[in-house]
Amino acid sequence: MAAESLGEDERRVLRILCDSLIPAIPQADDPNGFWARKATDLGIDGDIAQIVEAYLSPEQRADFRRLLKTVESPLMNLLLARTARRFTAMDAVARERYLLGWAHSRLGVKRQGFHAIKRLSEFLYYAKAPLDGANPNWQAVGYEAPDDEERAKWRQPEELRIVPIRPDTETELEAEVCVVGSGAGGGVIAAKLAQWGHSVIVLETGPYRTADDFTQREADAYDRMFQGHGVTTTKDLAFGVLAGQTAGGSTTINWMTCMRPPRWAREEWDREAGMRGVASPEFEGVFDEIEARLGVGTAESTVNPCNDALRTGSEALGYQLGTDYEIIQRNARGCASRCDFCFFGCIYSAKQSSLVTWLPDAHRAGAKFLFDTKAEAIVVEGGEARGVEATYRGGGKEVPVHVKARIVVAAGSALQTPALLWRSGIRFAGVGVGFRIDPTTAIFGEFPHPVRMWTGPMQTIAVHKFQDADEGHHGPWIETAPAHPGLTALALPWTGGRAHKESMRRIAKAASAIVLVRDVAEGVVRVDARGEPRFEYRLDPRDRRNLTRGLIEAARIHRAAGAIRISTLHMEECSAGDGRGPVSGSDFERFSETVRRLGIRENGLALFTAHPMGSCRAGLDPKRSAADPKGECHEVRNLWIGDGSLLPTAPGVNPMISIMGLGVRTAGMIHERLTCPT
Repeated sequence: MAAESLGEDERRVLRILCDSLIPAIPQADDPNGFWARKATDLGIDGDIAQIVEAYLSPEQRADFRRLLKTVESPLMNLLLARTARRFTAMDAVARERYLLGWAHSRLGVKRQGFHAIKRLSEFLYYAKAPLDGANPNWQAVGYEAPDDEERAKWRQPEELRIVPIRPDTETELEAEVCVVGSGAGGGVIAAKLAQWGHSVIVLETGPYRTADDFTQREADAYDRMFQGHGVTTTKDLAFGVLAGQTAGGSTTINWMTCMRPPRWAREEWDREAGMRGVASPEFEGVFDEIEARLGVGTAESTVNPCNDALRTGSEALGYQLGTDYEIIQRNARGCASRCDFCFFGCIYSAKQSSLVTWLPDAHRAGAKFLFDTKAEAIVVEGGEARGVEATYRGGGKEVPVHVKARIVVAAGSALQTPALLWRSGIRFAGVGVGFRIDPTTAIFGEFPHPVRMWTGPMQTIAVHKFQDADEGHHGPWIETAPAHPGLTALALPWTGGRAHKESMRRIAKAASAIVLVRDVAEGVVRVDARGEPRFEYRLDPRDRRNLTRGLIEAARIHRAAGAIRISTLHMEECSAGDGRGPVSGSDFERFSETVRRLGIRENGLALFTAHPMGSCRAGLDPKRSAADPKGECHEVRNLWIGDGSLLPTAPGVNPMISIMGLGVRTAGMIHERLTCPT
C-alpha cells in the first residue's frame, strides 16, 4: 500500500547509503569492472526498498524509516556524530567516516542502524544473479555460477514425488491428525502415524520445491526457502537466524550434519524435564532406525579443503581423531561430492532430507499435503485441540482451509510454533520461553592455495575438544561453514568500501571455521502486531567467554594448518598475519589479546544461529515449559509439540537427529492416544 512505501526522499538517502557502503573505486587494473561497480549499478537500493516494504513488520519498517530520517537530520547528526550536516551533503570521505562512527559506536542503537543497511546491501550485491543467472562480481571473487545444463539433467524421481492438494475455493478437510510443518519433526511424525494406519494432513507454509525447482542461486534460495525470506534476525539485529520454510523445512537446506544427542544431554532431559526413557539403551534403537532411513554414515564425508584446514590443524596440534575431533556423519546417498550448491537444495536428491525420505513415506501411506498453506490458528474447544484454521496461497488467491482433527501437532519450527500458539490464544507462561540457539560466530583463515569453501561436502570435520572446558558441556565446539559470496559479504566486517572489496577478492583462498556454544542464556519468542514471531535473546557472560575462547582455539587450529592471515568478524580490526607467510607466534599472541579485549558484543561482530530450539520445551512445570514430558501441551489436550521447540535444553550438537528422535517418540505417544484414547 502507498502508506507503506518509501518516499522519494527516503529512496534517495537509501541510494547514497548503499553507494557509500559499496562505492565505485578508481583502479587501473579492473578488467571485469569489479572496482568500478557500485551498489546502485546492480539496483541494490531498489531491492532493499522492496524488502523493507514487503517483508519487514510495521515496527521494523518504522525503525528503518526512522534510520533514514536520522542520517538526514542536521540536528540528530550534531548530537550523534558531531556534525550538523545531512548525510547526503557529505563528500565520500566524510560519509565513510560517518558510517564507521556508527559501526563502532558504544551505542547499541547506532550499531543496529549501521548493520540494518550494511548486511542487506553487501549480501545482495554479491548474491543476486541478475545477468543470465550470474552475478557480475562472481568472477572477481573466484566464484563460479551453477551449471544450468547440468542442473537440467536432474529431476525429482517419480517415486519421491508428492501430489499436494491445491484448493481453489474455501475447503474443509478432516483427519485424525493434522501436522503443522514438514521439517525434521513434522516429517517423521507424519510418516510414522500414516504408516501406522492413521489419517494425516500436513500443512506447510513454504512451497513444494524439489530438484525440479532448485535454481542453486543463493539469493533465490534465501528468498523462497528460508523463513523471513532470509532476513530473519533477533529483535536487536544482533543474530541472523537461518531456518528453512519449504517442503522438508530446514532439512532441505541444512549442512547435513548428523549427530546423536550425547547421553549426558538425554540424561539431563530425563532428570530435569521428566522425559523418561530418552537416555535408555532402548532409545538408541530409535536413532538406529532414523540413521538407517537417512543413510547416515561417513562413507560420503569427503574432506574438502575447507574442512581439511580443521583436520590438518588439529593433527598438527596433536589432537586425536575420535577423542578431540571427528569425521562427521552425513545423511547422504550418492552425493559423489557434488555438494557445491547443496545449501540451496540438492538437485541430485542425494541429500536424504525429509523432502526425499519422511514426506514421500507419509504420502505413500496415505497422508495428504497442503503446501503454501499457513496455519493461522489452532481451534481449541473445551480445553482440547479440534483442528486448524489455515490459508492456502496460490494462483494469486488466498483460500481459507478448515481442518478438523482429533490431534494437532505443532511442528513449524522453534520460531513459528510459539507464534502459532500465541495466535491461537494459548498464552500460558511456558509458551515462548527457554529459546536456545547455539550462538555462533566465525573466523576466516586465508591460505596460500585455493580453498573455495563453498565446494564439496559442507561439514565433515568437527572439533569437540573444548566443549567440556566449561561445566555442563557449555564450552565451544568448532565446525566449518560453506559460506557463499552473499553470506560471506554479510558477515565480513566493513572498515571502508575499498577494504571490504579487497577482503572479498581474497575469499577463494579463505577457509571458514564456525564457533558454536551450547548456550547458558535463554531467550523468548513472542509475536508482533501481525502475529508473526519476534525473538529476544541476549548472551549470558559465560556464553560470551566461551565464544571468545572458541575464536582463539579455531584461529590456533588454522594457524597450525598453515594460514597466512586469520581474521574474526569483529567490526574493529582483529587479525593476525600479513598474507605473505606463516603467522608468527608473537602476532598470534597479539591477536589473541585483541580477541579477549573485544570479546563478544551484540552488533560488534557478526553472530548467527541455525539451531533455534526450546521455545515450547518439555518439562514438568507449566510456568517454565509449554509441553509435558510426553510432548503434549500442558493446557490443551491433544495438542502436541513436534519440532525443535520441544528440546528442554540444547543437546550440544547439531540438533536434526535429536529432533527426529523425539519426533519418533512423540508419534508413538500419539498413536497410543488414538488407539487407546482413555
